[in-house]
Amino acid sequence: MDLWTVRNQQSYLGVTCSYINQSFKLCEFTLDIAYVRYPHTSAYIKDTLVNILNEWNIREKVYIITTDNASNMKKCVQDMEGVEQLGCTAYTLQLIISKGMKPAEILIVRTKQLIDFFMRPKQSKHLEDAQKTFSGLLNELKREIALQNEEEDNEQDE
Repeated sequence: MDLWTVRNQQSYLGVTCSYINQSFKLCEFTLDIAYVRYPHTSAYIKDTLVNILNEWNIREKVYIITTDNASNMKKCVQDMEGVEQLGCTAYTLQLIISKGMKPAEILIVRTKQLIDFFMRPKQSKHLEDAQKTFSGLLNELKREIALQNEEEDNEQDE
């Protein structure tokens, strides 16, 4: 079962049914899509759901109801006798992935900002100048080390 709100702020409760027939084939179909007034309390959702199940004469045959993790949906099912609430695995997985991707999204945004910063002509020129300066300092350091090594070799020869 799922509850959603459309653009005009009207809410609907979708109730589907899944069962295994005598040939052990999984069957699924929509029982109803019912208008749900605001506020979406667990008691109101439960009443709407029970009415739908009674219309189909299957209330006593329902053992498990799958919902999202919204507290009103969970409580609605928990308040029904003889029925277990099962969180939707796909919905839960989507939430886990979304939360897991947030740090990566932040890193991607920051990396793009850094790239954009250095791609600007002025910053690009500063970076090029810094590379030349560093390269010059590195060459000087290499020459200094080579001279120092040469002096040490000469001292050892004497």
